[in-house]
Amino acid sequence: MKTTTKALATLALLAAGLMAGAASADDIKIGYINKMGEHPWFVAEVGGAKKAAEAAGATFVSQDVQFDSNLTITTFDTMVGDGVKGIAIVVPDKALGPVIAEKAKAAKIPLVAVDDDIYYQDGTQVPYVGMNAYNIGARVGEELAKLYKADGWASKEVRIASIEDRKADTCMQRNKGAEEAFLKAVPDFKLANILRVPYDNTMVNAIDVMTTTLTANPGVTNWIFYSCNDDGVLGAARALENAGYAADQGMGIGIDGSRACEAFGSGKPSAFRGTMWLNSANHGALAVKILLASIKDGTKLPVQSFTDPEYITAGNFASDYKAKLCH
Repeated sequence: MKTTTKALATLALLAAGLMAGAASADDIKIGYINKMGEHPWFVAEVGGAKKAAEAAGATFVSQDVQFDSNLTITTFDTMVGDGVKGIAIVVPDKALGPVIAEKAKAAKIPLVAVDDDIYYQDGTQVPYVGMNAYNIGARVGEELAKLYKADGWASKEVRIASIEDRKADTCMQRNKGAEEAFLKAVPDFKLANILRVPYDNTMVNAIDVMTTTLTANPGVTNWIFYSCNDDGVLGAARALENAGYAADQGMGIGIDGSRACEAFGSGKPSAFRGTMWLNSANHGALAVKILLASIKDGTKLPVQSFTDPEYITAGNFASDYKAKLCH
């Protein structure tokens, strides 16, 4: 009996050892290469990636390469040598894209590009996680249409100021999305009542160009405005305020969240009604999630994955966003 018990105990120990070895072999390590590591955007992005990896039980390693192309390649090789099963990368230079893509292919590990799209040598896009400029603009247009209807502006003398940085395609895509979504939701609104106002992507200039627009249209009682970023929208709101308009005579929704603290911090009513905050932590988390799905289940990496912006308003700012954004 003693011999049998001892044998069983030995087998149990061997089985436990084998199971432990299997678990260790199945461990997944994810690598994350980013630039500008001290920038709040990338601090949050890498933080979101790490949180997603750890929540899934994966090991996470990251490296800030700033704008050093040589360090980027060395870091990639080091991570592969250390056994990572997949890599997400924010390239410091898009010209590195084909080099990194071919290295990942040779190493037979999945690769995801974050924030900046990159391509293989044959022009095929590396799976990408980031934002869709047109769709973000469309969210702005949808929300403005809701406000337009809720505030009963159909009977008022209304104009839309499309505040445009015409040098930046991304900005123009955002404005196009806002315009088309608004017109879809409010089909009776006349296209001729949309005024196109060029600006240089700064709040100071937005104030100037919107002031000129107000002066040229004295009969307009109510204004809607959208732009590439928060600066364009908050600038327009300030121009209305300076010109003597009440807060409820204007409505604008920004993009990026950079002026949320300034716009909502005082608690005073403003024509700046909201902003679509681009939370970079969501980019990092999504990149890790699709890498893990590919590694664990063989799920094909989608060519493009877009994160949704978070809509900040005066109503949810203090409770949900002030602590995150205002320091």
